[in-house]
Amino acid sequence: MQLIFTKLLWSTLMFTGIIGSIVGFVLPIIPGIPFMILAVYSLKKLSPKFHRWLSRTRLAEWLTKHQPTLAKWLIN
Repeated sequence: MQLIFTKLLWSTLMFTGIIGSIVGFVLPIIPGIPFMILAVYSLKKLSPKFHRWLSRTRLAEWLTKHQPTLAKWLIN
């Protein structure tokens, strides 16, 4: 039961982050980047397979090089 609740919570946060980032990129009043970070972090918690894939991409290399604090939080 707790596993289902946890997956439902991370899924809800992921979809909220995706919708918020889309709205944030369309409307200049709302920032989209924090919502995108929420979506990526929630997806990382939801799927370990996604986490392994994310840590091997060029984006992960770029983040590690240019934004080490953010990369440490999102990728590790």
